[in-house]
Amino acid sequence: MIEELAKFWSSEFDNFAPEAHNLKHEYKSRWVRFHSLPESKRYPENEDEYLEVLHRHNIVLQELCGNGSKVFVVLPEYSEERVPSQPEPELLKLFSASEPWCTLEQHEDDDDYESYWHLHVSEVEYTGSELNSLFRMVANDEVGNIMIICPSKGIVFHPYDGGADIVLASAEEGDQLKEQHREWLSSHPEGF
Repeated sequence: MIEELAKFWSSEFDNFAPEAHNLKHEYKSRWVRFHSLPESKRYPENEDEYLEVLHRHNIVLQELCGNGSKVFVVLPEYSEERVPSQPEPELLKLFSASEPWCTLEQHEDDDDYESYWHLHVSEVEYTGSELNSLFRMVANDEVGNIMIICPSKGIVFHPYDGGADIVLASAEEGDQLKEQHREWLSSHPEGF
């Protein structure tokens, strides 16, 4: 699992650190952002709105990855320690079989303070609803910087509170995806 993910990341993203929130800047030509609620509303307030968030995330993942596809769920752990421990307890409940993938050193203005992102990975056979609990946590801003990676299709899906950033294998695929779900796109001129 780790070897396959590392090989995919290296071939698709070269020396770019696997930081979910920065992909949209570095790979803008292959990037699409969808908002998860009508009128770009950020946080769901009732069950109907949660169902809309889940619907949008799941429909895009099914269209891009296919039913029954193997995906890797990348879970960050934030720490002041260089050695990884485990993902947050809430994430560990959902993904008990996760393995450490890599560690990213975070640079702060204060040179005396060291912090790290330890990225853990869990393999999931995605058929349409396995990630719903994770999507709810993301929608509530309880966890962040999650990535769902489908190496076989060249897809990185980064749900965040308010939507999802997707990096596709090509700009053409991104254009097709935008066309399919125009109503979910941001009205911002740069797509944010």
